[in-house]
Amino acid sequence: MFKIQKSNHLILTSFFLFCFLLSAFCLSAQQITDLRINEMFINFEDEPNLADEYGRHVPWIEIFNTSYNKVNIAECYLTNDTAGLAQGIISKKWYRIPKGDPMTIIPQRGFLIFYLDNKPTYGPFHTNFDPRDEGSSNYVALINSNGKKLIDIFDFPDELRPSSHSYGYRYDYGCEKNEDGHIVYEKTFLTHFTPGSTNNHEIAETKSDKMKKNDPSGLALSVIAMSVVFGALFIIYIMMKIFGKIGNVKLSKSKVHGTQKQEIKDEDKKETNKALDSEKLAAIAMAMHYYFNEYRDEESEIITIDMPSARYSPWAQKELVMKRVIRKK
Repeated sequence: MFKIQKSNHLILTSFFLFCFLLSAFCLSAQQITDLRINEMFINFEDEPNLADEYGRHVPWIEIFNTSYNKVNIAECYLTNDTAGLAQGIISKKWYRIPKGDPMTIIPQRGFLIFYLDNKPTYGPFHTNFDPRDEGSSNYVALINSNGKKLIDIFDFPDELRPSSHSYGYRYDYGCEKNEDGHIVYEKTFLTHFTPGSTNNHEIAETKSDKMKKNDPSGLALSVIAMSVVFGALFIIYIMMKIFGKIGNVKLSKSKVHGTQKQEIKDEDKKETNKALDSEKLAAIAMAMHYYFNEYRDEESEIITIDMPSARYSPWAQKELVMKRVIRKK
């Protein structure tokens, strides 16, 4: 019984360990690599729309956390010059996001704004480069804290610099938008500025509305729900049957082993009893043989009584006294 409980305990421990490792893998997958540059705006002179904490209108980019887990962007790099990335050389033109500011923690499906004004002393969200500078490249890159891994690169056309519109993903990077059976991720000039919020503000059809349209009576939903419940019960039943068979096999093996041990003990006991019985029979036969053949000593049948000469008990003799008496000199 102990072996069966130990086996079941081992199976449950392995199952929970597998679930823990699976959850840890899923959580580890939602890290820095899930961040994406989602929107960008440069020409604030013709269309000022977003002011920094000093009231200035400067170019900005929007970082989007595509995962369902909080991500800290601190110590990563933002740059528009990836020279040296292949060799693992961290350039002075890279802006390292300072750590210690709670605002660098981007919530799940959240957004964070960085100002591209070449004023890093103005705060942790002001970079050391400006896309309006002469010779500036047409991209912004997000690099991991080790300076060796490119997380995301956001390229934009020259038309963005004089444009009065922002440039980014139409439905946010990672959001599902099917058009002709394909998910749309392409970037384009946006009709509205959306810093710190989703790029698409159109009222989308909810899943409940779709379900109501496709299944007005609710029959399909009921069938799916019941199928899930009974399917789960069937899986549990199969697992219990498998574990039960494993337990029965171990129990039968232990019973057979115990029965064999008991049979061996019974055999030994029978052999011992047989040996004792033969010894008893031999002793009885020998005694009867001596009795009937009169193999015994002959007695004279004379009793001799010797009376002592002293009338007192010999125990009163001084030499028989064990106690030592101290004598005075």
